[in-house]
Amino acid sequence: MLRIEELTLIVAVLATLSYASISDLRSREVKEYVWIPASILSVTINLLSGNYDLLQLALASVPALLVLVFAVFDMMGGADFLALLLVTLAHPRMLPKPITYLTLMYSLLIPAALILINLARGLKHLKHYKELKCVKGSKTALLFLGRPAKVGSFLKSRFTYLLTVPVGDGGNASFECRTSFSMDEAYEEKIKTSLMDMLNKKILNADDFVWVTPGLPQIVFYLIGYVAALATPETLLHLIIPST
Repeated sequence: MLRIEELTLIVAVLATLSYASISDLRSREVKEYVWIPASILSVTINLLSGNYDLLQLALASVPALLVLVFAVFDMMGGADFLALLLVTLAHPRMLPKPITYLTLMYSLLIPAALILINLARGLKHLKHYKELKCVKGSKTALLFLGRPAKVGSFLKSRFTYLLTVPVGDGGNASFECRTSFSMDEAYEEKIKTSLMDMLNKKILNADDFVWVTPGLPQIVFYLIGYVAALATPETLLHLIIPST
C-alpha cells in the first residue's frame, strides 16, 4: 500500500501533467509557472523523507537531461524537459521502478507508431514524393517524419508545420527538406507566408502536395507514459531485468 507521502507526490504529478496536457492541446504552449508548485512539493517531501540519493538521482535524471539537449538544439520544447524534470524530482530512485525511464519509454510509443503511419501514407502518394524537388536536406526522411498534404489544406490547418520549406528558384517549385520544425512560431509563420506567395504567383496550385508534420502534444504523451509507468507491475520488471 502506498504511503501518504507517495500518494501525495503521485497526485501532484498527475494533476500538473493533466493541467499541462489541456494547455498543450489547446495552444501547444505550457507556461513555466505550471511546474513550480508540484516541483517544490516533490523536493520538500523527498528531502524530508530522505529519498534523495545522489547516485540514484543522477541516474534518474538521464531522461530529462536527454530531452534538455534536444530542447537546447530547438528539437523539442522546454516544457518537455520540465515535465520529465518534475517526474524525476517526484521519483528520484531507480528502485523498485525506474519511473522516469518508463515514462519516457511509454511516451515515445505513440510517435513511433506515427512514423509507421507516415510511411504508409508516403508510399500511397509515391508519385507526388518522386515529383518533389528537394534542393537541400534529406528527401528520404520525409517518408518517415512527415505526411503529404495539399497546399490548400495545409494553409488552413493549425499546429501543422512544413517539412518542405519553399525556396526561390524562378518560376519553379523547389524546397529545402528538413526533418523537424522550429520552436520559433514567427519563423514558422514566415515559411507559411512563403508558401502562400508561391500559391498566389501560380507557382503552386492548392491541390499540389507538400510534406508536413504535426506539432504533437507531447505533454499528453508524458501523462499517458507516467500513468503506464505507475501501472507497470514490479514483477514484470523483475522478469525483464532480473536485478531490479
